[in-house]
Amino acid sequence: MSPRKTARRLVFAFALAGPAMAGPSLASAGETAFVTNQEDETVSIVDLDTMTVTKTIDMPGKPAGIAALRQGSRAFVSRPEAKSIGILDTKTETMIGEIEVGGGPLGIAVHPSGSPVYVADWYSHSLLIVDPQAGTVTGRFETGESPSGVAVFDDGDRLVTADRDSNQISIFEAGTGKVLARVKVGERPFGVTISPDQRRIYAVNVGSDDVTVVDAKTYETIASVPVGSHPYAAAEANGRVFVTDQYAATLSVFDAASFEPIETIDIGEYPEGIEASGDGRFVYVANWFDNTLAKVDTDSLEIVQTLDVGNGPRAFGQFIVDRPQ
Repeated sequence: MSPRKTARRLVFAFALAGPAMAGPSLASAGETAFVTNQEDETVSIVDLDTMTVTKTIDMPGKPAGIAALRQGSRAFVSRPEAKSIGILDTKTETMIGEIEVGGGPLGIAVHPSGSPVYVADWYSHSLLIVDPQAGTVTGRFETGESPSGVAVFDDGDRLVTADRDSNQISIFEAGTGKVLARVKVGERPFGVTISPDQRRIYAVNVGSDDVTVVDAKTYETIASVPVGSHPYAAAEANGRVFVTDQYAATLSVFDAASFEPIETIDIGEYPEGIEASGDGRFVYVANWFDNTLAKVDTDSLEIVQTLDVGNGPRAFGQFIVDRPQ
């Protein structure tokens, strides 16, 4: 293993990396990705239609996680080394502030209304509730050990954390912090995502090389789906679930209804963050060791294009926004 890759694995081990109202629905002129680059401490802004980097923003503090609403005006970036979150204006494409949260912020999500922001604190084993307007931590929910990924249901009533070292996910009532369920999943869940129809939760288990599928109403486990080595995150699109496999350098694809495997795609070295386009035609994958963002057709399962971004892209969370017309 090269020194460059060794250093990045150490960083990975350590990280284990105005109101933002959504407003009325607007016609989109395309989509933009905000890709966190942990090694060079930047965010690459990518026009996803032309697959070009249009701007690079400095983001000190080893940025890892990101939370942006499709039609919002803010993106929130977790910065584990700075113990804070950075705030980006997605319309002016500038960094407009930061909020100190302490601990080890990693996974991050935002309520559909634009506030609050939910930050997984790796070290305090809790989910921080952050008021982005006041710039303060207003509360915390007790999770399992070492929470990583965070996901919020579309109606904003519930949210989920992946509690890596407890081998579980926690489901909370968003308004009160009431624990609705703690569900045992595979070993070391890292990424967690909710299906587009809001009926299922996918917990991506980096330690057992599988994805646990949980019913979002009964909180019962529906299936455990084998994938590649050290899976990190998942996205559902076009009736298929796409999973980034870090050590295998692949994208595992399985059927969202039958859970049967469909394909394994060679995607790039150490793939991490993944998100689908709004229409479900494409998924975008950040390849940490290749310094690239890959665009994959969800129908043909072909890589459409691979774009060079910054050094050490992670894009852990929701990193795509609509450009209003």
